[in-house]
Amino acid sequence: MAYGCERNMRGCSLEDYIEEPGLTEGQRRRLRLFQTVEEAVSRRVERLCTSSELDVTDAAILVVSPAARRAFFHADARSFAEVPGATAIVGHRARLHEFLHAALPPADEVPFDPYVDLLAPSPPQCVRVLIVDEDSLTVLNYGAFVVVSLDRREMPEA
Repeated sequence: MAYGCERNMRGCSLEDYIEEPGLTEGQRRRLRLFQTVEEAVSRRVERLCTSSELDVTDAAILVVSPAARRAFFHADARSFAEVPGATAIVGHRARLHEFLHAALPPADEVPFDPYVDLLAPSPPQCVRVLIVDEDSLTVLNYGAFVVVSLDRREMPEA
């Protein structure tokens, strides 16, 4: 699934995309979960890319539903019941790929890497988003991030 960059740049909202025919109820549920952290995650991506050498296309986001947390973090289910909402992890796509393989390795019978989308950079101005709940995984390209880095040394003097 590629909700995306070019759609967002034309003003299409994630809410409009969720209502498009062809999406399963599970995909809609996972996209709505992403909506709950969308604003905070966007700020974190912008902050990460402006404070480091990380390019937006190399940033990735993992959004984990409360019901799926135990699979990733191997903690007591009661401790997660106390924390409402989704968990969001933002970082370099290669590191997120490694984390996913360590935390939730693919089953031996799976003939492909389910996290392979993270190995390729996202389209320009986008980040890759993986949304996991208790049933499945949804992957999308999200955003129209424009990160401007201003170096005062390169600016003309007035």
